[in-house]
Amino acid sequence: MEEFENHYEIGALVLKYLKDELSTAERAKLDKWLLESDHNRELFEKVTNPHFVDPELKSFSASNKELAWQKIEEATKRKGAVTPRVRKDRKMFRYAAIIALVSVSAILTVYLFKQKGHHSKETSQLVHNDIVPGGNKAVLTLADGTKIVLDEAKNGRLAQQQNVVITKAKDGQLIYDLSRSGDRTSGETTYNTIATPRGGQYQLILPDGTNVWLNSMSSLEFPTVFKENARRVELSGEAYFEVAKDKTKPFYVSAKDMEVKVLGTHFNIAAYSDEDNMRATLLEGSVKVNRGVMESLIKPGQEALATSGQKGFTVRQADTEKAVAWKNGYFLFRDESIESLMTTISRWYDMDVYYDGEMQDKIYGGKFSKTSNLSELLKSLELTGTIKFKVEGRRITVMP
Repeated sequence: MEEFENHYEIGALVLKYLKDELSTAERAKLDKWLLESDHNRELFEKVTNPHFVDPELKSFSASNKELAWQKIEEATKRKGAVTPRVRKDRKMFRYAAIIALVSVSAILTVYLFKQKGHHSKETSQLVHNDIVPGGNKAVLTLADGTKIVLDEAKNGRLAQQQNVVITKAKDGQLIYDLSRSGDRTSGETTYNTIATPRGGQYQLILPDGTNVWLNSMSSLEFPTVFKENARRVELSGEAYFEVAKDKTKPFYVSAKDMEVKVLGTHFNIAAYSDEDNMRATLLEGSVKVNRGVMESLIKPGQEALATSGQKGFTVRQADTEKAVAWKNGYFLFRDESIESLMTTISRWYDMDVYYDGEMQDKIYGGKFSKTSNLSELLKSLELTGTIKFKVEGRRITVMP
């Protein structure tokens, strides 16, 4: 009986996890349960994944949902927790059904066992052919054409151009430092380009103090000194900017046929050449977006969305967490097709993706650490029961 009640207690914690209401102590208790066994972790991933839960709900009766809800309330009260004041509406009954699925762990154990047996060959193959995540990799091209492979270069001073000293810091950051005695206006304007490969990212500080984080398969061209009354850079791919404030010199980012003008702010731009959409997402400050004859100011929490082949752009509310997840060390997928998801994964893990068979019209979501090996991420996706993967060298084959 105690074990039976414990299932409902864990179920209550999972419910609070789904609603993002876990206290520090509750989070520790859930983490302890997850660490007790691989089965617990697999079970948790299953019952918090809508692609597994939704089919189960179709055969789940209303009486079972009501019973599950009552057990959840009893478990939380018994442990002295405060039961959230919520209406037992359709959404909450759905949560209750999820928790009930946790409680019937014997059924799920059988299910997981079958899944493990069915995919054992593929799972061991994924681990055997594992791929480590990307890291700080980039090539810096100086004005004279000299190329410096930054991930191979030693820390310290790398080069000097005019009055600018280029340094690689201990944390790998690239810093452009303009000598205080240097003349900011004389001489010809020279340009540098930093480019990241697949499986690479890099952070740099521009001569004006602006911080830039460059995502995989991206490049940024910039002058070694911002001499004129404007600071202009050109981006291909994706980058996050924290622009140093200077009211006398607005900062311009050109990406494809879109231009973003700022004075000092935090924003993300995604403009990959192999994608139709371009996005400028604002987190702090204000920016002016220009594309063709259309110009508009966007506010924090908004984004400008443009599509190749179509005029102008749309301003809408943005998912700011998702926009900068890559910069903060994780992937955040929300309602994405497998093709969209695999495009992101292939860039970070330096992989080619192929599809064997017709992909089902499914959407996927999840939060994954960018420090995970490829096999961990793919195994998590396979737990949906809707997709399988085969890894051979630098090739991922996706199978329905």
